[in-house]
Amino acid sequence: MTKDPQTIKILKTALGQVESVIRMTEDQRYCLDISTQISASIALLKKAQQQIISNHLNHCVLEALEKGDSKEKINEINQLLKKLL
Repeated sequence: MTKDPQTIKILKTALGQVESVIRMTEDQRYCLDISTQISASIALLKKAQQQIISNHLNHCVLEALEKGDSKEKINEINQLLKKLL
């Protein structure tokens, strides 16, 4: 996988939001505000995951296909799909 600055930026933003959720919880902030921040963190993590999977398909899997060694990569994707769905 290539180092993707956009994905790293999203992950760092998610980290900041999770740290904010921790502070909000410690400060006993309103439950629904905390829940909203958790939802925002989850959305960012899902976005980062989508980008990472997309990069994997566009680089690692494509490279394996070009080399004629796609079986292992297809198995990896199938295992990932089982976890996600």
